Order: sequence, then C-alpha cells, then structure tokens
Amino acid sequence: MVTLEKLQEHIAKSKSQLAEEIKKAGDATNNLDVRRKKKKVRRLTRKAGKMIYTAQKAEEKKKSKKSQKAAS
Repeated sequence: MVTLEKLQEHIAKSKSQLAEEIKKAGDATNNLDVRRKKKKVRRLTRKAGKMIYTAQKAEEKKKSKKSQKAAS
C-alpha cells in the first residue's frame, strides 16, 4: 500500500510532466499524450482524496465510540 506522502510526490511529478507536455503540444486538446497525463493526474488525485477521507472517517468513528462509553 502506498503512503500518502509518496502519493503526493507522484502527483507533483505528474503535474510537472503534464505542464511539459502542454508546452510541447501546440494544440493540447487533441494531443493524446496530454490527455493521458491529465488522466493520470486526476486518477492519483482521486486516490489521495479517498485515502484522506477514509482516515478522517476512521478518526470520527473512534471519537464517537469513546464519547458513547463516557456517557454510559
């Protein structure tokens, strides 16, 4: 399983590669390489978002159980 820090590094690297591809291509809308790089950035960003979301939900779940035990 990849860590969030490594994933952030990959996202930054992919964004810089995307910027380079956009510079190379005159018409970025129809260029296949640019579209692939955009797709990769979107996929990695969604993956990072999912990891953050699950971590937040796990923390909320822990807090709610602790508060239920304290109220009893």
